[in-house]
This record gives sequence, C-alpha cells and structure tokens, in this order.
Amino acid sequence: MTERWDTIIIGGGQAGLAMSYYLQQHEREHVVLERARIAERWRTERWDSLRFQFINQAIELPGLSYQGPEPEGFAHHTAVTRFIEHYAAKIAAPVRQGVEVTRLRHRDTGDYALETNTGSMRARNVVVATGPFQRSMVPAAARDLLRSVYQVHASNYRSPDELPPGAVLVVGSGASGSQIADELQQSGRNVYLSVSPHRRVPRRYRGKDVLWWFDKMGRFEITIDSFPEQRYPPSTVVTGVNGGYDMNVRRFARDSGTVLGRVLGYADGKLLVAGDASQILAEADRSYDDFVSAAGVGRET
Repeated sequence: MTERWDTIIIGGGQAGLAMSYYLQQHEREHVVLERARIAERWRTERWDSLRFQFINQAIELPGLSYQGPEPEGFAHHTAVTRFIEHYAAKIAAPVRQGVEVTRLRHRDTGDYALETNTGSMRARNVVVATGPFQRSMVPAAARDLLRSVYQVHASNYRSPDELPPGAVLVVGSGASGSQIADELQQSGRNVYLSVSPHRRVPRRYRGKDVLWWFDKMGRFEITIDSFPEQRYPPSTVVTGVNGGYDMNVRRFARDSGTVLGRVLGYADGKLLVAGDASQILAEADRSYDDFVSAAGVGRET
C-alpha cells in the first residue's frame, strides 16, 4: 500500500532533523527518510584527524546547544556525530533509517510521489535535506589518468598512511583540500597543491575566534540570493586541527610545498595546469584584507 503523509523530509542529517524539530513545534505530521544512518556523512565521509572547523560553542541545533567543558575548543568529527545522534533522540525525530528515495515527482494533483527501496509514498510537502555537496566532484583529468596512479576523493581519504609511497598531488584548495595538503606535508610527504578560488581569514583576530567576528559582521545573515547568479562564493578556509590555526597556502609553499594552478586536463602522460596560481592566491590575500578591514582595524603583520 502507498503511505500518505503531510510532509516527508529526505535526509537524516542536521538539516533534516532541524526541520523535524520545527514541524513538531507546529504539530505537523511528518517522517524523516534517511538512506543510511543518522548523520551518515559525519560517520563515513570524514578523514581521521578532522575536527569541527568552528569552536564548539557553534555546535547547536534548534532546542539543543553544546554544553561541554571546552566551548572554545574544536570537537573531533566523532563527537559531532554523537551530538547529532543525541539531538535526534532528544527531539524524538520520526526517522526511518535505511530508506532510500529513488524517485521524486510532482503530480498533477498537487502532491508528491516518492519511490523508495521499501515502497511508494505520497506527501503534500517534501523537504529535500540531503545537503549541497552530496555528489563527489571528480575532474575530467582524473578520469583520464593512468590506472597506475592511485586516486582518492576527499570524502574517502582517511590518513597519510593509507596512500602509497611517493609524492602526492592534492587538487583543490578549499577547506578539505587545504587541510589534507597540510596534513600530508606535516607527515613528511612531498606535496603538490593545485589551488582553486578560496577565501583566507585569520583563525583568531584580536583575541576572538573568526566565528565571533563573522557573527558580529552579520556574515550568517547573508543569503544565497545576494550573490551573482545565486552561486556559492569560494569557500572560507579554516581548520580546528591542533587547536586551530591560520590556513595559508603561501605558508604551505614556504614549508617546501609546491603550488600549482588549476588542473585543466591530461594528455600524453602529462597533466595540463593553468598559470593562475598567483592570481588565486592574490584573491585569497584580498579576502584576508577585506576581513581585517571589516573588523575595523589595519592588517596585522
């Protein structure tokens, strides 16, 4: 038989659970469908050393906030998983784990039809809470590389020890790429980093964490509609590893890392790389200067 619901939420991560909380406040009938387990990506798509990128006091969902002994610390990703699990239990979210939605369509009758691995469902409303980056983006050049070159996406990377001996090329200098490149370099690897557009900020400024400054600057009030073509801006590069420190590709280069431009393709046994590394790093420097200017004080040296 086809199940019928007022609202179906697809995704049992923090977004889906927060939506469940608010629907409960309004006494709206709903169910949360999670294809694996609650907070699955925090469980299986994080490398071993990863820590929450903002201070612990930012770990908060509607109706529950971090209450631990280190509000200025940086929680390991396993602690974030436990927090989300605890949250789901606390709000008694009606989560069905192991239910994968395979098809979703809007019907002429105005409601929605869903096909899942456990049967058909109908709903007046559907909330897709699967996150913005649920599909790994792999450059075309990677697909053309010889199979003898070991490749791993950031969502499947775990530690330097799992990689074969030799130099490592990290493609992309967003939060994940920069942190992984740093970790590999600190492990003694010869690391090449193909940079991509990113924003650089100080981990701490004038005694306050960057999260405090973002809040005071109203950064969390900015919506996607305010950006040209409603596209995500370059990621802001921060880390909570080792108590948190500034992420800076120029420092990576000073520490014997090799910085390359964007990877354009692969041909005749060689990677084709753009000559835009200096431009990308200059834009990252400008984002740092813009942050300091917005904080109302001249740039620190």
